[in-house]
Amino acid sequence: MQGDGAGRPIGEAELRQELERLSPFHHDIALPYGLRTDMADLSGGGEQHTRVQTLVQHGFPALLDVFGGSLDGLGVLDVACNCGGFSFAAADRGASRVLGFDIVPRYVEQAELIRRALGLEQTEFRLMSIDDVTPESAGTFDVTLCFGILYHLEDPIGAMRRLAEVTTSAMLVDTNITRVRFAHQPLWRMNFPPPPSASRGRTGEWRSERPVVQFSPTAEAVEALLRFLGFARVDRLPASGGDLEKRYREGTRATFLAVR
Repeated sequence: MQGDGAGRPIGEAELRQELERLSPFHHDIALPYGLRTDMADLSGGGEQHTRVQTLVQHGFPALLDVFGGSLDGLGVLDVACNCGGFSFAAADRGASRVLGFDIVPRYVEQAELIRRALGLEQTEFRLMSIDDVTPESAGTFDVTLCFGILYHLEDPIGAMRRLAEVTTSAMLVDTNITRVRFAHQPLWRMNFPPPPSASRGRTGEWRSERPVVQFSPTAEAVEALLRFLGFARVDRLPASGGDLEKRYREGTRATFLAVR
């Protein structure tokens, strides 16, 4: 949504038209005129439409406690931001600068539309890869949100090192984890995902057509990696709360708070 319309308010008819053009959305975000991104035929469905609400309820309280209850005046980096749900949640909690980035042009366009509709000028969205994140290209941030990307990475150590280099205080990491029976060591499982689905509604839209390898960590591997990257305190958040997805309680998904 860059260009002529980026600086002016958006009307209801135009917003409806743009929501339809850019659908489906994978985050449920309330918009002006009683509209939402999660409306009939606009949502990706499944767990995605409750993702922002449940993860904010699960992960943000511990993060906010680190900073005295809010993100007032802080800079936040949102990695693989999709349509920006977590970026807007950070802005709503006082962040003064939020940068979200993704490698899918449509996701960035969706985020720009929502940014314009909500008038959140402290948010910015870029088409960018983790490989391009440096203090020079992106700046530094008090907080980095790293949700749903670690287990997709071909070079998780290098990628997370780049994110750590721009993070001055805390990182919140939400990731699939691998369970290894009777093993309590930092291990990584090699995974060869199939080619991306042709369905436009899948969150795997970003996947490359070329063969890739990904590395899925155990919980111990996530904790060891974050300590290796210089975070003095690493906590795995408890899988509590009735609205939390079953995979957290089953131990195949977890959220980690790392603090300098």
